[in-house]
Amino acid sequence: MKRLVLFVALFALSFGAKAQSVNGVILDEAVPVTNFTLSAQDGSPFTSETLKEQSTLLFLGFTHCPDVCPFTLANLEAVRTELSQLVSPEKLPEVVFLAVDPDRDTAVLEDYVKHFGISFTGITGERPEIDKLVESIDGFYRLEKSSADDEAYDVTHSAAVTVINPAGEITAKISPPFHPFNTANYLARHMRGLDVMN
Repeated sequence: MKRLVLFVALFALSFGAKAQSVNGVILDEAVPVTNFTLSAQDGSPFTSETLKEQSTLLFLGFTHCPDVCPFTLANLEAVRTELSQLVSPEKLPEVVFLAVDPDRDTAVLEDYVKHFGISFTGITGERPEIDKLVESIDGFYRLEKSSADDEAYDVTHSAAVTVINPAGEITAKISPPFHPFNTANYLARHMRGLDVMN
């Protein structure tokens, strides 16, 4: 019995350590985000120039997502909370959610993003403009429609978060799991130009 308890404890510790690691890739050279024109959840324009106002954590998904999107957005809010202890308020990155299913996303986008973070920005728009940004961040998505009339379809999409600096350049990508404390420290060091440990 003691051996079983010890095994479970060791397993939990090893799982916890693994779950707290940061799956991040720092680009050797920053890559400018391509020009695009989309709309924020309040209808205001959101373009590649808007990204130059602050650091950004960009994540793509859809509002009817049952798991990956809500999990990631909730974690990014926790990451921001941790990061607020490490960087000054003006350097705290914005979280931008790129909604890739505008037919279903547009009407509910504002309520959706505010549910996860009061300062979050949701963006969407015309398909060609969405595709420009998705391609620029090396992401992907696919609408899994069984027919043209299918309204209960799923959307397969990439789960990485793209880190964009105030110059509008991609500098890093991070992938799940997004452990708040470790991810915040990773981002804080990266934003300062310091070496980071995965």
